[in-house]
Amino acid sequence: MALLTSTRTRDVVPWERIVPPRHLWWADQREAVGYPLILIGVWLYATIAVLDYPMTYQAQEAHLNEIMVGIVVLLNGIARLARTKTGRASDVVVGLSGVWLVVAPWAVGYSHYSEAGQAAVADWVTGGLLILLAVYSSVALTVSERTRPR
Repeated sequence: MALLTSTRTRDVVPWERIVPPRHLWWADQREAVGYPLILIGVWLYATIAVLDYPMTYQAQEAHLNEIMVGIVVLLNGIARLARTKTGRASDVVVGLSGVWLVVAPWAVGYSHYSEAGQAAVADWVTGGLLILLAVYSSVALTVSERTRPR
């Protein structure tokens, strides 16, 4: 039994009409943001051991702040991988978490190096990464909505 395909011109679909379904493209984008969010959440939990914070009150406050933000980021990353619909609210939560990590050393009071300087630097870098991931995810969602098949 042979498989026969038609070569008639009306059966050939032009390239302009071939648009991948939104859910397939967006699944790759969810994974591209979801896995780094999970890694950042675990990193925020483990910073006290990895960076060997001093045993001062400010360092403990910094780590408590990192744990709270890490829980939010970790759950957000898991939700991105588990759910098919993640909207702008998820991007806003990730972006605000990043902004809080950047501002927290001054707001909580651990920006001085002798108290917990490593925590401040780690929070600034991690907060910047979270802001970049939120911006990337928001732009990817906008592109995905604009290329939706009509």
